[in-house]
Amino acid sequence: MTLIALRHLPAVAEIEERLRLQSRGLLADDEAEELPHLIDDASRALFGITGNDTLYQALPEAVRAIYGRAEWEAHFIALGQYARDPNAQWRGFGLDCCCGEGRSLHCVEVFGRQLVCALNRLHPEAVLAFAEAEVAKAA
Repeated sequence: MTLIALRHLPAVAEIEERLRLQSRGLLADDEAEELPHLIDDASRALFGITGNDTLYQALPEAVRAIYGRAEWEAHFIALGQYARDPNAQWRGFGLDCCCGEGRSLHCVEVFGRQLVCALNRLHPEAVLAFAEAEVAKAA
């Protein structure tokens, strides 16, 4: 099975590079100001939703009727946990969320909740907009 490498998606690559620069203190102030907007735009393009859309208070009423706040947040616990294999939770979905050196992408922090929502069909507007095109390219 060929994995979809998130790092190769143009929107992910751009955000990843900016987050890398930011982590090293090398991102210009104007680019740092623009970054949250770029993340939201990329998130909408990739997943149909933003990180803010995954917050409990922003969920559609139909989703809140299914999940309480604690139950909803439990879906995202694995995102903050260290793992020897940072790709273990994604590989089963056909995704590679690591950099070329095998470390977790910086952007998993900003896209993780949306990714979990799309993969587990938790949010009615969450999709993997890139999946079909990437699978077709890999074939």
